[in-house]
Amino acid sequence: MSRTKLTYQELEKRLAVAESIVTALKNHEVDAVVGKKKIAFLLLREVEEALRISDAGFRAMFELSGVGMIQADTPGFRFTRVNQKFCEIAGYSAEELLTKTYIGLTHPEDRRRDMSELARVLRGKADTWSIEKRCVRKDGSLIWAGVNGAVLRDDTGRAVRIVAMISDLTASKQAEQKLRDAKSSADKGKLRLKKVAVKKARESASTKSPDKPRRKRR
Repeated sequence: MSRTKLTYQELEKRLAVAESIVTALKNHEVDAVVGKKKIAFLLLREVEEALRISDAGFRAMFELSGVGMIQADTPGFRFTRVNQKFCEIAGYSAEELLTKTYIGLTHPEDRRRDMSELARVLRGKADTWSIEKRCVRKDGSLIWAGVNGAVLRDDTGRAVRIVAMISDLTASKQAEQKLRDAKSSADKGKLRLKKVAVKKARESASTKSPDKPRRKRR
């Protein structure tokens, strides 16, 4: 990979491509065959390359509107850079987030799974990771976050930092839960109606078929 500094025109082209990806992600217009995870992976690769080639290019890619972006060190995963969108998602200012860690915002019940995914990437078992998890905002409220991340390594292959795109999935998760609740209520309603129908059928059968008279003993 070339390490020459990007020209202004080249940087403009890269940003134009990335902005179109961000817009597609925001408007849910990603091609079904490619999928959101693949698009996120491609965008992360653009961010990684921009970081390797030019810090100015990385800053420009990092601050793309519409997608939360974070960078954290390893192995502590303390935030070293966050963009404004992620600040809105987490409910913290950038200054506050730089005193916190990626794992620290994860809901306690999801931390083991989150760390397991990170460990796979850090050990070189995979190039990227993707996870849906619960996070705790500054005000204590819970949100669902979709994370697509990658590890950045030095020339020796040692993991030195992680970079990730983070989106707020809370609204879609709540909509999914409402659908499940509605289906559950409908199923319970059908079961109650079935039980009532069976009970009425039994009662009706018992009234139409009176007990036979007993035979007298001789």
